Amino acid sequence: MAYSKTETKDESVKDAGLEQVIIWLREDLIGELEAINQYQAHIDRIDNEEVRELLEHIRDDEKEHVAEITHLLARIDVIQREKFAEDHTMAQEDRVVSGASTDVDEKVATIGNLFGKK
Repeated sequence: MAYSKTETKDESVKDAGLEQVIIWLREDLIGELEAINQYQAHIDRIDNEEVRELLEHIRDDEKEHVAEITHLLARIDVIQREKFAEDHTMAQEDRVVSGASTDVDEKVATIGNLFGKK
């Protein structure tokens, strides 16, 4: 399948395969990250408190979107889920979700398991 933001004539959203959906989600993730950076750059240059607070709120919404897309990718892309489970950024004992479990789904941090729910 081609890596493209545009649909071909015979490819529609309804019959897109999982591989294409994953590509679209990653493109969406890029857009959300770019939006966060853009809002932050504007926040850093604006003195008006009302405007700055509104942009901070919008920036934080974009951060939530990044988390939601990332969690979705971890659920539907097996390799991505395994990579998220292999957190090399901190010692295992310091992780929010322990890597001791053999069930990969329990290793992936979600809102539910952060609060003790599956």
